[in-house]
Amino acid sequence: MELYGRGSLTPGTRPQSDGLLDSVELRLPAEAEQIPLVRMLAHGVVARADFGLDAISDAKMAVDEACAQLVQPAEPGATLWCVFHEIPEGIAVSISTRTATPFLPSETTFGWHVLTTLTRSVTARCQPLPGEAGGTTTIELVLTPGTSDG
Repeated sequence: MELYGRGSLTPGTRPQSDGLLDSVELRLPAEAEQIPLVRMLAHGVVARADFGLDAISDAKMAVDEACAQLVQPAEPGATLWCVFHEIPEGIAVSISTRTATPFLPSETTFGWHVLTTLTRSVTARCQPLPGEAGGTTTIELVLTPGTSDG
């Protein structure tokens, strides 16, 4: 019986990095209806990075929650900008959008607790836009293959 599907990468056949770290970027409207696309991309990126099934599920939930926290305060017509970048510890994810007023997610909410539980690290920052009332809010996550406690 084959342990790996036809055409899949095994730990022994995964291509070695040439020193350049892989990254994937997605820009889409900052709307709740678009979040499943980001979740699907997260699944593909972490699966390609050899995350286990539990870690893939954790990564998808974390990315979903980060997007949800940014879509709500997003300026009408704003873009949700998602970057997945392979790092030695796993995958770094940066999700940003423009907000009409400066906004930082509250670290006392259940959603923030979900993020801290499912990731190695999570940070948020807001960069004011010069001469404008709003800013760009970014949530950064580090996803690791062993994030899950289960």
